[in-house]
Amino acid sequence: MNTGTKKVAYNVGGTVLGALLAALSIFGIVQYQNGQDMPQENQQVINYNS
Repeated sequence: MNTGTKKVAYNVGGTVLGALLAALSIFGIVQYQNGQDMPQENQQVINYNS
């Protein structure tokens, strides 16, 4: 393997790894946000104007 081929291999590997990490982090954030959206039931409404 000459230096040019190594550079290309590292670039491709880095790009794939970066894209994978980005996809995983986005997936993690989406899952976390979905977990936060649980509706809270049985909430009492406090009316200060009565």
